[in-house]
Amino acid sequence: MTGRTENHISGGVFFGIVIQGRTITLTLPDRPDPALAGLPRCSATFAGRHSQLDRILTTLAPAEPDESHRRTGTVVVTGLAGTGKTELVLQAAHRALREQKWFPGGVLFVDLHGYDAERKVSPKRALGTLLRALGIPPEHIPPGMEDRALVYRSALGALAAAGRRVLVVLDDVPASGKIRHLLPSDGSTATLVSSRHSLAELDGLALTLRELPIDEGRELLGDALRTSLPEDRRVAAEADEADRLVVLCGGLPLALRILASLLVDVPARPLSQLRRDLEGAHSRLSLLSREERAVTAAFELSYRKLAEDQARLFRLISLHPGPDFSTEATAELYGECVEETERLLLDLARRHLVEPRDPYGRWQQHSLVRLYSRERLVSGDDSWGEGLMRLFAHYYEMTTLACERLFHPSASRPAADSSFPGRAEALQWLEAERHPLVAAALWAHGADDDETCVALAVPVSKFLMEMRYLEDAGWVLSAGIRSSRRRGDSFREASLLSSLGVVLRDKRKLRRSVRAHRRAIEICRKLNKRKPLAGALNNLGLSLHEQRKFARAVSAHTEAAQLFERTGDRCGMAGALSNTGETLIELGRAEEAARALRKAAKIFRKQGDLRGYAQALGGLARAMRDDGRAERAVELHRRALGMADGLLIPHERAVELSNFAGTLTAAGEFEAALTAQQEALGTFRRLGDRRGEAMTMGNMALVRQRQGKWNKAVRLHTLALEAFLEAKDDHGLAAELSGLSRALLRQGCNTEALENLELAADLYHRTGDTERAADTLDFADRVRKRTGVGLGPVESRE
Repeated sequence: MTGRTENHISGGVFFGIVIQGRTITLTLPDRPDPALAGLPRCSATFAGRHSQLDRILTTLAPAEPDESHRRTGTVVVTGLAGTGKTELVLQAAHRALREQKWFPGGVLFVDLHGYDAERKVSPKRALGTLLRALGIPPEHIPPGMEDRALVYRSALGALAAAGRRVLVVLDDVPASGKIRHLLPSDGSTATLVSSRHSLAELDGLALTLRELPIDEGRELLGDALRTSLPEDRRVAAEADEADRLVVLCGGLPLALRILASLLVDVPARPLSQLRRDLEGAHSRLSLLSREERAVTAAFELSYRKLAEDQARLFRLISLHPGPDFSTEATAELYGECVEETERLLLDLARRHLVEPRDPYGRWQQHSLVRLYSRERLVSGDDSWGEGLMRLFAHYYEMTTLACERLFHPSASRPAADSSFPGRAEALQWLEAERHPLVAAALWAHGADDDETCVALAVPVSKFLMEMRYLEDAGWVLSAGIRSSRRRGDSFREASLLSSLGVVLRDKRKLRRSVRAHRRAIEICRKLNKRKPLAGALNNLGLSLHEQRKFARAVSAHTEAAQLFERTGDRCGMAGALSNTGETLIELGRAEEAARALRKAAKIFRKQGDLRGYAQALGGLARAMRDDGRAERAVELHRRALGMADGLLIPHERAVELSNFAGTLTAAGEFEAALTAQQEALGTFRRLGDRRGEAMTMGNMALVRQRQGKWNKAVRLHTLALEAFLEAKDDHGLAAELSGLSRALLRQGCNTEALENLELAADLYHRTGDTERAADTLDFADRVRKRTGVGLGPVESRE
């Protein structure tokens, strides 16, 4: 027999429901009881997260009649512990409640403490709390979770139907399928959820919180300080120090709020002192705590929820030397297959203990999480030495293979047997792993693992040098040289010294470059190593070329070519011949240069080295241009640039484009020249090559002069001058001053033009170019005579 229970409350919303064979008729109050389910207050300081806040409020807003089918009214905010999920949810909830007609039924709030074993609230218990807040008498709250969920959803639906829409806020939700019992089902009631775990199964707007950018982190730190100490101006007075504190905290809001509390404790404490304490602390995490608030404690709750294999991988990840890492590298470190490692990484990513990066297959850890995982590793009993050696061996093997495929494709193994089918794939891998590779070499040196450091330094520095990562290359080579000396490995020391000389040359530190090459040559002669000696001599010739010591450069390249020939290195010989030709062009010996470059191109082509062949063709084109055969030179440049597997390296292509533009200018094809120069200029800027920028802008200015566009020419010459100054290229600066003076003369700026000519002559003289110094002074004398009879400006055609 079915019984009937009735509960009458004056006013409110009436609804009936059948539970376990009993019909229950209830009258709900207009609003939930705030004493049972009231919303906690939000912080007075809230910085950043503005776009996320706007998206939440847009989702919570009452749907228009024609869009109700497109909104779920549910928002799920996830992220690492300490990223401010709860604060964002509370800020959004308070603002939504202040909006008229959004939530006339009020709010229900439950903190489930999903990751705290002692305080965790089960969904069943949470439903009991929510039902009591909704006005359901305790005697009518069913004992089973399914029945409680039915009453809960029915009550929310009845309130929504009566125009008393409620906002439900579920904070710190665990990764459990039972959470669905707490979600409304009426399509009108809105829900805000926060969790450390990605809850992709919930149907709603998903927002993942990352660390705050520096400016927003500084704002949060300053606002938190001024809330307690309104007159405090430390953040404004030490803005740079505040930014460094944000970086040390990884932009984590919890850590920044703890720092603010520490600064409030001691109002006289400078930010610089706190920053030094954080930098110098044995464990930064130990300082990021105050009374019951601690970053470590927040991370600990997440760590305790990990399975054994997840926890082990989490600890080992801290050994990665770089800021990010790949699945394959992690598999080497972990000692399992890639598929198993990927599964565990995805598990950690769902808990926000690692974060995926683009492209897929790369990952990173928050800086403070990495410190925490390292602490767990050190305090545990994991055996990690073999894993680290596997990782470094993986880096060495893959870098060597990638460099072979990219820089010496004719000598590398067949594509079917290689990890890299083509040069593009090799370059992509090297670019993705650049920071970890640099960090691995430096870590090995710092750990006194000299053998590993030297082994890594050779292929890693090759990539860095070719791709113009000069600072990174310098660090790796310097570490490798010191490690080779500690090992007593003179052969490797010489090789790395010569490479360092190339880096110093590209950084325009020419004297140091020559010294490094000469030291490498001295070691090679002592060891009687002819092939490395040839390489060092060839590199010395390039540095002498940049010093404008062309005769010595030709001598070094010639000796290098002879040594390469004796050792049977045909490509090495061709490279030395090509460099000889480039230097002969500067000496005005175009016919001799062409012979050397033709021979080099023939050897490269026969050896299948298309990269070297393309470079030799470009040099031959310059020789042809200087010999008055511009049309033939244009054809050669186009052949060099058109090779699909030739000038793939961006800097090489930019140099060739710049040379091509010079030939197009000589042929009178001005617009085509400017197009080539624009592409070259973009590459030089992207690579940070200020000298390349300067030369390209100077050549563009000369094109504008040929077009009679003097204002544009002056602007370009001026920009080129600034770049040459930064690049410390006095000869280039002299040429630019000379070019600028000619443009100024056409504008009638005779005095300024003469001053520039005198400066140019002086710089030419200092750099040993006495011929151009004399020509410039002679031109200046002729200008003085002409200005005496009234040299007039030439009208611009711009």
